[in-house]
Amino acid sequence: MQIKIQRQIAMLELIPRHPRRVTANDVTDKLQSRDYDVGLRTVQRELKTMHDMGLFGLELDDRSKPFGWSIAACWRSLNLTLMDNHMALAFHTLKHSASELLPPESLKQLAPYFERANQVLASDPDNPWLYWACRVAQLPKQFPLIIPKQDPQIFETVQYALLNKFQIACQIKRVIKDKSYWIDYCPINPEGILVSDGVALLTFTIGTVDPTLYAKSIDLFRNVRLLDTPSITRSDADIAQSKNKCTSGLIDIELLFSASADFIMRNAKLSEEQRVQQLEDGRYRVTARVEDTPELKAFLWNMADKVEVVAPVKLRAHFTRLLNKMNTRYQNAAT
Repeated sequence: MQIKIQRQIAMLELIPRHPRRVTANDVTDKLQSRDYDVGLRTVQRELKTMHDMGLFGLELDDRSKPFGWSIAACWRSLNLTLMDNHMALAFHTLKHSASELLPPESLKQLAPYFERANQVLASDPDNPWLYWACRVAQLPKQFPLIIPKQDPQIFETVQYALLNKFQIACQIKRVIKDKSYWIDYCPINPEGILVSDGVALLTFTIGTVDPTLYAKSIDLFRNVRLLDTPSITRSDADIAQSKNKCTSGLIDIELLFSASADFIMRNAKLSEEQRVQQLEDGRYRVTARVEDTPELKAFLWNMADKVEVVAPVKLRAHFTRLLNKMNTRYQNAAT
């Protein structure tokens, strides 16, 4: 029975949306190429049975032979009663990140799947998939600040503009000479949404000629208005890199880590070419070629008590200045 169901699911995957069509002969050949032991008559019989039962939006074009099979263009969902534990667990996992990663229209379409997934997982208290869902979770990266959630209406407008490739106009909060201002920008071309440390960022360009790609937290936007003009998008835009555009190229770094540093304990790497050598005093010398980014400096500063920057000289001087400032500030405060 299980093999039959798997074959029928594979069969449905081979049938295109209307107006395209496929014959039973084509379906049989493709199933056999996937190592299913099935003949033409079996395929014809099972397709006809599913069609007569009104399942899966199957349509039969019998105006001429060979008959053609397709899925109705208006068909929007599968039979939820066929959802198994594996699929239910997948939808359960998706639900926890879907609100930020999917547009509202998709969430509405997926709502029945999320509800059915909960029903499948909760149908048996001894269900191992339910046990897994309750015992395995991906925690967001810890962020030391409590940031207000972005306005849901603004977020939905931004999502709609991105999905339908429309420009927007809005005000963006800027700090200039230690003073905050709300500055008007029009038009803005949405390029993508990037979720970083639990914060949703909009990546975008401004105007019609400036190719610079910006990334700003959506909670810094207000008075967002949807324009009826098409967005001007960059074919080479890489939203994953837009937040890390501040880089000074590659540097050869040399670090001294204490043996108890989390970096050493977890056998982590700064790059694939990294080299590690344990010294006589128990410390570890790590050398690697890495990108000089703000994230690298923040990473090293977070471990300031367990790492010493030896090279390059410019990076070592950066931390020397920071330490001197901190030392002076705390000494003055104590005095």
